[in-house]
Amino acid sequence: MSTARSKHQLSLPPTEVMSIDRRSQTRSTDVDQDLALLRRAVADCNYTLDAMESAMGKGRAYIHKVLQGDKPMSHEFEIALPDDVEARYRQLQAEAFGHVVVTPAPDQESAVRDLVRGLVGVLAKKVGAA
Repeated sequence: MSTARSKHQLSLPPTEVMSIDRRSQTRSTDVDQDLALLRRAVADCNYTLDAMESAMGKGRAYIHKVLQGDKPMSHEFEIALPDDVEARYRQLQAEAFGHVVVTPAPDQESAVRDLVRGLVGVLAKKVGAA
């Protein structure tokens, strides 16, 4: 029986070992788009690399490399982002997914005013469409 098995076994040629140069691989479009959102958040909050370095406690060169996609963005890096940059970054990410992001009103009067403006806008569109 063992001779019958050996007659039917396939003989495969040896495989070649290839090294992969990770630097030559292109990043996904999603990663590039997300990094663009992060760079926009940094710019929208008026941070320079020096200000980011001071706020995050990370080296200026390292921050630059992460923002340009030359270094991966770690969870530790995201946590170290200044709060206003992180908030803007998350807002831009949510908007990129089609969500409407509304900044909370500073007080009750402003909240009521914003609500009424929104309702009037919706009602005006319905009347105009009818």
